[in-house]
Parts: sequence; structure tokens; C-alpha cells
Amino acid sequence: MKNRIFAILASGLMLSSASAMPTVQAEDRLGYDSLIGKLPSWTPMSFVDAMKFYNKHGKCYLADNYICMVRPIPKNKTDQYGYSISGSMTNVNTPASPGNRIYELEIPEEPDPDDIEAVDEYNFYCDSVGNYSHEQSFFDDYLASDEQYVFDVEMFRVLDGLDLNIMCYEMEGEEYKITDKYSFENHDGTTVQTDIYSWLPDSTKELQDYIYDHGDVSVHDSYVILLSQVNAAAGESLIMRQEGEGAFEEYLTSVCDNFEIFPMDGVSPPAAILYKPTADGKVDIEWRKGFRDDDTENYFFDGKYEIKENCTVIDDRSPFRKGNTVFTFIDKATGNPVYKKYLSGFTGETPDGEQMTSETFQITDNPLTVDSINAYKPGWHYFFYAASKSGCYENPEFEVTGEDNGTVYVTCKVEWQAYGDANADGKLTVADAVILEKWLLGAKDVSPIDWNAMDLCRDCNIDVFDYCLLRQKLIDRKELIAEPEFPVYPTTSAMFRITGDDFNVYSGPGTAYPIVNTWPDGDWLYEMGYNDGNDEWVYTEYNNIRGWVRLISSDDKTANIEWAELAYDKPVIYLYPEEKTDVHVELDLTTSDLATTYPKYNGGWDVTAYPDGSLLNKADGTHHRYLFWDSTNARTAFDLSKGFCVAGSDTEAFLREKLTYMGLSEEEMNEFIVYWLPRMEHNAYNLITFQGDAYTDSAKLDITPSPDSLLRIFMVYMPLENAVDIQPQQLETFERKGFTVVEWGGTELG
Repeated sequence: MKNRIFAILASGLMLSSASAMPTVQAEDRLGYDSLIGKLPSWTPMSFVDAMKFYNKHGKCYLADNYICMVRPIPKNKTDQYGYSISGSMTNVNTPASPGNRIYELEIPEEPDPDDIEAVDEYNFYCDSVGNYSHEQSFFDDYLASDEQYVFDVEMFRVLDGLDLNIMCYEMEGEEYKITDKYSFENHDGTTVQTDIYSWLPDSTKELQDYIYDHGDVSVHDSYVILLSQVNAAAGESLIMRQEGEGAFEEYLTSVCDNFEIFPMDGVSPPAAILYKPTADGKVDIEWRKGFRDDDTENYFFDGKYEIKENCTVIDDRSPFRKGNTVFTFIDKATGNPVYKKYLSGFTGETPDGEQMTSETFQITDNPLTVDSINAYKPGWHYFFYAASKSGCYENPEFEVTGEDNGTVYVTCKVEWQAYGDANADGKLTVADAVILEKWLLGAKDVSPIDWNAMDLCRDCNIDVFDYCLLRQKLIDRKELIAEPEFPVYPTTSAMFRITGDDFNVYSGPGTAYPIVNTWPDGDWLYEMGYNDGNDEWVYTEYNNIRGWVRLISSDDKTANIEWAELAYDKPVIYLYPEEKTDVHVELDLTTSDLATTYPKYNGGWDVTAYPDGSLLNKADGTHHRYLFWDSTNARTAFDLSKGFCVAGSDTEAFLREKLTYMGLSEEEMNEFIVYWLPRMEHNAYNLITFQGDAYTDSAKLDITPSPDSLLRIFMVYMPLENAVDIQPQQLETFERKGFTVVEWGGTELG
């Protein structure tokens, strides 16, 4: 032992004792005024301080140019733990640390129950150490325990121009074992941490923050970092499989546990696992979880990477990686960036033939940074929302121009389409052409109000060529189309096609208006507006020409159009058994036709369900988080007598509140919101109801074995331009117990 200590001292390291100091001495050395200056107010000064500090920051924390080292150690082994330091900071005649301090758990006396203030203080202290029952037996059991811990706290500093290395050690027999290494530098008056723990989490709070910023799997400093909780105490293990020319190996595991006075048995803490590259090339990695007594492996995460430059660079190509997309919007005609005032947002929709999904983005700046690395999806259809009364941008052409770790750069070229509204009255009429004509001829008493609306040639000049294009616009539009009193945002639930004898499109809601077009048989159209009290005409658009279509044929008896029927959109079924269970699920639809299912529905689903909700489809061995189905041709009579009228901008907050109240978990609620929010938040208002018997009687579930608790949430909503009064719906809460089944879905009413 003496030789070992002498060797360390001779090599220039300094050991700090881990023995507890007397209280007075400790206060002299570790009060806020210490040998290394006035310590910051966040310095841990008690067991509770240190416990909270450790659970938030881990073993090492740097702030205000001070370094705080905190760790729990067994009370009966304090002399076997310590810190050693090296670096230029140890070569100056100024201490790097005032020494360490050992904090023991303070055992309170049980208060007089009649002393309210003392009881409140006692309860507050109990809560701070995890004794939420406030029982004195908690402390009695601790005193009787063989596993009592204290917190070892030591503060360090690094002077300007110097560096410091800190190593945590513990004794194993007669030998020292270095458990952690930390390094710090101060070149310009600010101390910075230079070791891997400057970014690698080692506490639960840091782990949660890292996941929020970077996701569960990410690339950092030429490492792949996986944030995972594998319950090794219960026999669970993490399996990594990799395929390709490149290769990784596990390098380091940073355990991110919370300190608890009485830790839970059989539960392993989460950890951050680092993998370092060992061979250049492309490599696909898949992580799965499995148990010793079960051959089934549950999918966890996957990643796609390319290792380059002798294992010093990792390009992350994983589909679900965290990152940003930077859109730059360019005017095709001028080649200049588009002024953001002319664009309010854009929406992308899945290609024809695929299940309808859309994403909408608000344009707040140009370039625009979107918090998703996959915001642009090649092959999707995109259209823009106008933010100007002068015109709009159309016909976008996207091009990915670059990519680095965490950011994809996309250039979008768009064409300006001026409205031609010279008098800025919100309409394109012959009056606009008259104003422009007079102005071009030199009339003194007339001038266009909106110059941008008149630059149809997009050459920054107003001339006869713009006048010719304006005249053509009026010819194409048959001069004027009557606008509806109540515009409607086009949705799939407000689609129709002409099936009667009048295929004409009129410029207004009546046969006295001029015919502006004739539309072919069978094409589906969107309802885009109507007039109050007129149930015989509908306003719509086809091939960029808008107009009015009759609802009743020329015989004034039979229908002239056929409305698209409603659909049940994305009902999904989650199964949560208490133990691994074989489950059979059948669906009986009475007012709609089953359309799409995943996994495939063959007279029912037969799956093996696990307590975490993961499913193994017996038919093909695939893994799923839920059972998906939807239906078409819905003929359900939904109950809209009670519900909620919610502003589109308040939709997210409303859904979070109600779905949480009704019993969805955070993961289930997030999936619900991700699917429905893009359809709803851009409406002025939404009339929202949650259906009961009207839905469950028309979509019956038969589950074997029968669940102990069943939650079925089916939302029906209708986009509105104006708010309406409706009797609030009384919702019920849900308690999960035993074998729990959860389902959610919904539909939109036109």
C-alpha cells in the first residue's frame, strides 16, 4: 500500500482523503468562502443537496468556473474512495481544491402531531429523501440496514492558463482502481471540460435531455451513442447485429441511474452505450431486446451509417435520426430568395395510390429551418399557401443541395402567379383590366393600387405584356365567378362526382349564370363553398377553374351529384397483457367496409402480445406496435349533439388535455396527435366529438382472452369557418387494470 501511494505522489499526482471531516473543520473549508474562493450557491451542502445534485447532474458538473465532483459511496468504506489529480494546476502554489466533504443522511426526530409547522417540515424532509409515506420506520429501517451510503463531495477550480485532470479511484484489495477520468482546461479565463463526459450523459436527467435533443440513437464525436434501458436484473439483454463493410464495437457504457436510499429490487438503470468504429464502409445496425428464457427478440432501434477517413468520420443515414431540414425558397424567374411575406406555409401529401398522409409547415423565415431531418420527402405532392393579396407562388421544384450530420439542405424554386387585382378589391374582374388599360394609355385620374398584383410577366415592369396576360386570365375565367358566402376547406369527406344529367359548371349558383366549363363524368371534385339557404348548388374547382354545380338534375327531382361516403381513418388497437399472451382479435363492421389492415386481417388477427405492448404476428412472424385497420363507405349515424368547438390553433392543447383525461398513455396520445393534428390545426375551428355507442355498435371487437379493461376512443370532427355553440360533452376517465386493450381512431365530416 505505501509503495503504491508513494508511486502516485512521486509521479506528480495529489490524493485527497476520503475520510469524513469534523463539522467545524468542514465548515471552515467548505463554507461558501473557501480556500479556492467564494463557492457558488449551488454547491451541495448536505446529503439531500448532494442527492438531488447527483440525480440531476451525475458525478461531475462544471459551472461558474467551478467543478463539482459528487458520488455516493458505502458509509463503511469511505477510506477506500478518493480523487487523484494531475496537470499543470498541481504545479502551482495554489490549491486546486479545498478538500472533500462527506455528507451523511440526517435522521430526523418524529414530530409532535399537534405541531403543524414541525409536521410540515418533517414531511418536506421525508419527501426530499424519497420517504413519501412519511413513516419514521423508513429511517429506522435505514439505520438497521447494512447498506448505508454517504455522499462524497469535492469542489475544484482551474486557474487561467492551466489544466487539471481528475481521476476517481477506489480500493480493490491492495490495489487502486481508476473508475472515471475527467479533464479540464482554462485558456482564456473560462474553464471547459475536454473529456467525453462533457457531452455523454451520466444521470437520468441528462439522459432524458439528451434523448429530447438527439433521439435514442445518434452520432457524436465519431461515436454512435445508444440510449437504452435493458433490465438485466430480470434477464433481459441487448443484442446488436450489424451488416456491411463498416463495423462498430462497444466502447463504453455510462450508467445513468438515480440514487435512492432504498433502490428497487430487480430493476436495472438506463444507460448510454457508446460504439466506436473499427472499419470504414457502410454498415446497417439493428438493436433488439431479448430474455434468457425466450427466443423472441423485440425490435428496439436500427441505424444506417457510413464510416470514413480511417474511422474518424461517421455519416448518419438513419431514417429516424434527429436533425433539421433547411428550406431555401427561390423565385424561378428572378433567381432571388422569395420574400417571406409572400409565403405563409406549404403542405406535402403522399403520392397518388398511397394511404393519404400530409404534413404542413408554417414559413416564418427564408431560409426556413424545420425540426425534422426528413421534412422533405421526394415523390410527395407539395402546394403553398398565399400570404399576399397580390398573388401566390405555385409549381414548386425541390432539390436536395447538401447534407451533413444533422442537417439536410433543400432548395425550392417556385413560380409567382400574380392575381391581376389592380384595384385591390379581392376580385379579378373586367374593372381591373380597365384600370390597367387607362393607366397604360396615360390617364391622369387612375392608377393601379397593387403594383405587385399587376406584374404578371414577373419582370418588375408593368406594360402591355402584363395587360395581354390579364385579358387572357379574364377570358379563361369567363370574366367573373361568384364567390361563395361560406368557403369550405377541401377535405376527403366533402368530395362528390356528377352522376346526373347536368355536367355544366356555372359562374354562379343558378342556371341564369354563364356556363364556364363542362366537366367529365366520373371525376371526383371537392366542395369548396356554399351559400346560406341554398341547398341546390355547390361551389367547387376543376383544372384551376372554379364555379358552381347543381345538386339536383334538370328534372328537379333526382340527384345530380353523388357524395363520397365517410371513412373510419386509422383505428389502431394496442394490447397490453400482464404477461406474454397469445391473443385472437376479431372485428365486426356493421356500417362500413373493411379496407386496409396491417398486419393482414385473415378472419381475425392472431398475435403474441407482450406486457410492453409489442406484438408478434403469428401469420408471418413480423413485429408490430399495434393492429391497424380502416374502413370505407361508412354509413354510421354519429351523435353530434354534444361536443366541443375548438379553434384550430388550440387543437394540440385540447387533444393533449382530453386524451390524457380519457386515459391514453403519452406514446398513444402522441401517435394520435401526429396523425390528426395536421388535418385540424389549420382550420379556423373544429367541432369535435368523441363517439360512444354509435361507434362501438358499428365496429365491434371480439378479443380472446377477454381484456380486463377496454378503452375505445373514436373522434369525429367537422371543420368550421366560424365558432358554434354546442353543449359540452361529459367524458369519462379510464383505469388500466389487468389485460388492457386500447383503441383510437376517427373520421372527418365535411
